[in-house]
Amino acid sequence: MTFCEEVRKETDLYWQGSFDHPFVMGLVDGTLPLEKFAYYMMQDAYYLKHYTKVLAIAATKAETNEDIAFFLESARYINEAELELHRTVFKELGITEEMEAHFEPAPAAYNYVSHMYNAAHNGDVAEAFAAMFPCPWLYQEIGEKYKDAKPGVKAYEDWIAIYSAPGYKEKIEQQMQMMNRYAEANPNKRNVLKGHFAKSCYYEWKFWEMPWTLENWENEVKVYAY
Repeated sequence: MTFCEEVRKETDLYWQGSFDHPFVMGLVDGTLPLEKFAYYMMQDAYYLKHYTKVLAIAATKAETNEDIAFFLESARYINEAELELHRTVFKELGITEEMEAHFEPAPAAYNYVSHMYNAAHNGDVAEAFAAMFPCPWLYQEIGEKYKDAKPGVKAYEDWIAIYSAPGYKEKIEQQMQMMNRYAEANPNKRNVLKGHFAKSCYYEWKFWEMPWTLENWENEVKVYAY
């Protein structure tokens, strides 16, 4: 098996957990409360802002012009296209400038971003990419799986349309080839790459759980009486 085939199989628990999560299912069938989707979009905007920075860090560690161009172009696309989409949806969801000014990343979002920074700063380009790749790959599979859904909510339909587009699938296939290439070139780091990849798969699942429970720092603390 290729590296991607192997690691996808080993992390299937998190993928299936994402496919069947009540947040995702509510988005697909249109029953997801808009409050939870707005919460998710704000956290996702925070995540994407830092994702672009991790891509830029990866570009500084890439060794070929082709890979440098990929990371820089991906950073530009996310910064201009996806974040602009978030800004548009913010207006539709009633997210005000005051709400943005008082925004605080939830534990899951903060921890996920910190994990990617750790892989990018302390590892090489292969490690950085192993931590980043689960996000676009998972979203593509969700888009493919639910491409025929008709939630009846414009924001949800637009979300599904982005990740079910044929062009998006082509990009993921190209990134699979890149991930396999990195793994083949670093056989001694195979387990390290798997570790970064698996942690990101876990955090992807947490990214659905986070808005579903409206996670915050205080509610994460469990008080036990003895």
